[in-house]
Amino acid sequence: MSEKKKLMNVEDTRLTYMAGMLLKELAAGLSRRKFELQTPEGPVTVTLPKEVDVECSMEQKEKDGGTKTKLEIEISWKS
Repeated sequence: MSEKKKLMNVEDTRLTYMAGMLLKELAAGLSRRKFELQTPEGPVTVTLPKEVDVECSMEQKEKDGGTKTKLEIEISWKS
């Protein structure tokens, strides 16, 4: 049976600029083909292959008198 291990999880409210900085850090890792993460168990390096699968979608929904917009980006790969 395969084991699933969560290496990173970000769910919070940030200034838009700070959210952009997080995406910039992730983009830099993608460009280098390597993520270097600090986890509670210590540092972890995740190496990426030459090609990854990318899904990107944006949707809007009218909700409670306003419009909620959602951007989802998913990048996956097998190593």
